[in-house]
Amino acid sequence: MKILICTGIFPPDVGGPATYSKILAEELVKHGHAVKVITYAGRIYPPSLERRGTLGEADFELIRIQRSRFKPLHYFRFYRTVLKHGRDVDVIYAQGPVSEGYPACLAAKKLNKPLAVKITGDYSWEQAMGRGLTDELIDAFQNLSFYPPRIQRMRRIQKLVCDYANIIITPSEYLKKVVSGWGVDPGKIRVIYNSVEMPESIITNQESRQKLGIPKDKFLIVSSGRNVPWKGFELLKEVMAELQKDHPEMMLKILHDAPRGLLHEYIRAADLYVLNTGYEGLSNTLVEVLRHRIPVITTNVGGNPEIIRDGENGLLVEYNNIEQLKDAILRLYSDKELRNKLRNSSGLEKFDLAQMISKTEEVLKQCAS
Repeated sequence: MKILICTGIFPPDVGGPATYSKILAEELVKHGHAVKVITYAGRIYPPSLERRGTLGEADFELIRIQRSRFKPLHYFRFYRTVLKHGRDVDVIYAQGPVSEGYPACLAAKKLNKPLAVKITGDYSWEQAMGRGLTDELIDAFQNLSFYPPRIQRMRRIQKLVCDYANIIITPSEYLKKVVSGWGVDPGKIRVIYNSVEMPESIITNQESRQKLGIPKDKFLIVSSGRNVPWKGFELLKEVMAELQKDHPEMMLKILHDAPRGLLHEYIRAADLYVLNTGYEGLSNTLVEVLRHRIPVITTNVGGNPEIIRDGENGLLVEYNNIEQLKDAILRLYSDKELRNKLRNSSGLEKFDLAQMISKTEEVLKQCAS
């Protein structure tokens, strides 16, 4: 097949969609497919550097589009680029419904090409939260009787793109329910769990701690993610401040948009990873933490229960519940046997890379036929 992947971000940008698009492009090329990737970029590189692939045999064409502060302009640039590079492809695969999905949808319609769209969240809700237009979490947000005009417009775009798409891919059963709730036909939604790209390293926990300058007597708790309201970092800081009164050896490190190498270094060094989040479609970071065999505490929201089974490979608590979070941290702090049990029960079989690629390949073939 000839496949055109449309994504909002791509390495060196940091984020799940960037990592996913890179892995997918490389693996599809290895499977014999011809792949092009179109992405927005803050910086345009010389044409000689635009062919990318970590291996010589995993080469694909990468087209970067200059971002603009005037969004209609960069949407138009994206649309025009999809028109140019989509004429000879078998399927267009957009990594979101708005910034890349909307122009890709318009181009696919113009070219009469099949369209697959990946939905990893509700873009309208994220924008509403980020702009202070709502304080509702994602589930309650879906059922509001009124949305500000700008947000309502985004919701309509999401629905339009999903209705037009031949196939929709979500990385969790939870997100399938969210998208179905928009009025989208659930029969064309496929759930394919993400895999993650792990750095090749044999560095141990103690070596990472030494490299980062973390004293041996410290109990290191790590958290990470974008500094957005629903990630619950402020409450985690409050909980840690309380715990440190009786347990000064506890240490909290929060990383926002950290380079992947540094993030993995801290995860390897951690005694415990905590993610007090009000929403996750499917957290790649949780999968990565489990692969590093680090005990996890996270919330029972979104796609988290599809990764973490409470008491088996981690602990689940309610979002922003101070007492539950405090008790869970103290429980793992004081129970080394439980920490070891959680380390040895990752349950990551469904997040296998080969499985993700084969299922995606199968769905894209269905879409193209």
